[in-house]
Amino acid sequence: MSIGERILQLRKENHLSQGQLAQSLDVSRQAVSKWENDLALPDSSKMILLAQVLDTDVEYLTTGRNSYARRPPIVLKETVEVEKIVEKPVVKVVEKVIPQVVEKPVVTIVEKPVPKKIYRTRYVRNPMEYALIAAVFFAIGFLLGQLL
Repeated sequence: MSIGERILQLRKENHLSQGQLAQSLDVSRQAVSKWENDLALPDSSKMILLAQVLDTDVEYLTTGRNSYARRPPIVLKETVEVEKIVEKPVVKVVEKVIPQVVEKPVVTIVEKPVPKKIYRTRYVRNPMEYALIAAVFFAIGFLLGQLL
């Protein structure tokens, strides 16, 4: 026996029409028809309401097994007002919170100059020395050329 067949059987035992069952569950009549024809399944919250309206438990609707233990009815929404009775006088304890001074670390920003990369070419001798030697040899060559 499927879930739909169990819903149909329990609905007829409680003398409810599909419309009346749908109205009590706040769904459409077509949804109840789909459940009974096994085209769809009710979600979990509707399954709980369905079991409550059809006066059965969710275990029977889903598995078909009868639950022998008497379970309390399932209540989805309930407002309970509770009155508290105090036998002993209540001593009110007041805790005073003393704010602690939190020392913040002092942050000093030191600006350091960023060294620029300098590319240097190292000569064996000073280039001015080469210029002086070249001038001396030019003068010697010029004088020798005049004499010969």
